[in-house]
Amino acid sequence: MAYEEEQQKLKAALPEMQTYLETETDKTENLQRFIDKVKQLTEIKELTPELIHEFIDRIVVYAPKYLDGKRYQVVDVYYSGVGILRELSPEEMEEAFQKRLAKQAQGKEIPA
Repeated sequence: MAYEEEQQKLKAALPEMQTYLETETDKTENLQRFIDKVKQLTEIKELTPELIHEFIDRIVVYAPKYLDGKRYQVVDVYYSGVGILRELSPEEMEEAFQKRLAKQAQGKEIPA
């Protein structure tokens, strides 16, 4: 009798398990497609419309400003799923670089 009950429980649980498996498979395939796209774009030589549509949500270009006879124009790029990424100042880049060197010297960072 226990065998028949277990068999019925397994049969009842089967559709739920199949749905779960299909969902996880879809997630894996979507992630793999994303990874493949990123791999293709590691060495961007040209900004194409396809690239813009794939990774950029919108670009905001502000009116130019003039300072000491030079023209400055601010551009914000909003990346899909990420939002806006601020560009580091030269001082911030140097600080981040020095921190990375210090970590490497201490052996705490795994080489990329």
